[in-house]
Amino acid sequence: MRFSEIVGYQEIGERLRAGAQSGRVAHAQLFDGPEGSGAFALARAYAQYLHCEQPTPEDSCGVCTSCKAHQRLEHPDVHWSFPFFKADGQEKAISQPFQTAWREMILARSYFGMEEWTQAIGADRKQLFISVHEALEINRKLGLKPFKGGWKVLILWLPETMRVDTANKMLKLIEEPTDKTVMLFVSEHFDSLLATIRSRVQAVRVPRLDDASAARTIERMAALGGEAAADLARVVEGNLAAALRLATSDGATPDHELFVQWMRACYGSKSGDLVTLAELFAKPGRESMKRFLLYAMHMVRQCIVGNYGAMELVRLTAKERAFAEKFAPFIHHGNVAQMFTELEQAHRDIAGNVNGKLVFMDLSVRMNLLLRRAQ
Repeated sequence: MRFSEIVGYQEIGERLRAGAQSGRVAHAQLFDGPEGSGAFALARAYAQYLHCEQPTPEDSCGVCTSCKAHQRLEHPDVHWSFPFFKADGQEKAISQPFQTAWREMILARSYFGMEEWTQAIGADRKQLFISVHEALEINRKLGLKPFKGGWKVLILWLPETMRVDTANKMLKLIEEPTDKTVMLFVSEHFDSLLATIRSRVQAVRVPRLDDASAARTIERMAALGGEAAADLARVVEGNLAAALRLATSDGATPDHELFVQWMRACYGSKSGDLVTLAELFAKPGRESMKRFLLYAMHMVRQCIVGNYGAMELVRLTAKERAFAEKFAPFIHHGNVAQMFTELEQAHRDIAGNVNGKLVFMDLSVRMNLLLRRAQ
């Protein structure tokens, strides 16, 4: 990927290229940006620039053998790491069995999130992580001589999924890097990293795209008209991964129908429906449950914004807005703070591997009481 392919972030790109041209390349850098931002794309473009045989101040050349290898994700001196699960029959938990799926996903779409990755490897019901064996494997790979004699580059996606023992192994590698090694970490939750790692990497802050830049990218990648792309960019708040999901799903999020049914069942105290919905909630697995709870927080947030007259700030699809116009009056100053507290606690419980059905039923009872609380 070249910098010219990335909409926005010109200043960050200029800073990265200037450092490479002057030889000031930090051996451990962390590209920190929310899902769907340009963090991963910038890391890819930077790695290609470091390996380019004819770089210019503006970009990598795009035509040399190194650039072409990067475009195919086949450069021998680029190593990839990411969250995964231990495959059946695998003696050690390492990412090697998933490398082909990883490359296929990246070639198919430049912007993605955990949702796309879990679908790509069929891991909805599994906890993804980066293991200590993976850290040892990374150490082994980076200890080898570079194939082309230049930089050895590691691109590690979501370092916050490292376990503590993994992080400690990576910490040693960060503190004692091998020659001509650059480690590029791409994080969505910088604060979830161990403080010892945060303090030893050079942070590259990557904000969400502004609506105009996001719209231009969506128009190109999703083949939408300018007006449709602008509407979608406003809804997703610069999250290009979410924009691509919506563009291929007729504007419906995977959680919208469940949320609508859930809110109606909660308000109507329909215990039978809530039991059925609890099954639907828990069936796909932990990551889907966490995603649904984040979506619920998003809907509650948008409803309270619309309920207090700031409709120009509401970021919802047409289907979501139609429901929110009816639902918003039930979200008010008397219950919204507690709703967020309950949803956040449920999210923590699911992340901590608490039984999903029990979490959902308990949350439903609490939401019933809150929805019926007077203003």
